Amino acid sequence: MTQYLIIEIQNRADGINNVLDIVARNTLANGLSYYYDRCSKMAATTLYPTVTLVLMDTDGNIYENKHLTTAYEPESAE
Repeated sequence: MTQYLIIEIQNRADGINNVLDIVARNTLANGLSYYYDRCSKMAATTLYPTVTLVLMDTDGNIYENKHLTTAYEPESAE
């Protein structure tokens, strides 16, 4: 049975990358729903400058792949 995997990498301002647990869904529709939910939430986050999201299946086919610039604003030096 093919599963659909969502991989999320949060690229922090200090250069460290947070790689979250891989989330699996049983149908493409559920995978797309979760993927776009994470895209909308991460686009609005102020915690990380960029976030990378990938939706792929267990056969290695990539359905979606986005590198998002978020709402992050660096702290200004005063």
